[in-house]
Amino acid sequence: MSTKLEYVQQLEQQIATAQEQLGNLKAEKEEALLAAQHEEIENLENHLDDAHVNLKSISDAAEDAWHELKDSVENLMHTITDSLKSLTGSSDDSSDS
Repeated sequence: MSTKLEYVQQLEQQIATAQEQLGNLKAEKEEALLAAQHEEIENLENHLDDAHVNLKSISDAAEDAWHELKDSVENLMHTITDSLKSLTGSSDDSSDS
């Protein structure tokens, strides 16, 4: 067998091995991404539950007490907005009020 042919075969094997490793890395990345998104979605659901509770508290609060709850709810809504932006890949800040 010629040296050139051996070299080509060796190079083909190295390329195939590298492609297989790259495929494995892509699969691991996708799994990690999905796990991170799943965790972020669970956090978002918890934040939304908290927002509903706080909304009820504001509705039921005395006139002078609701201002204290307002700051808490605004911070929570900012967290929810950031989580949604993270999940959707959006970096638009136009939704801030």
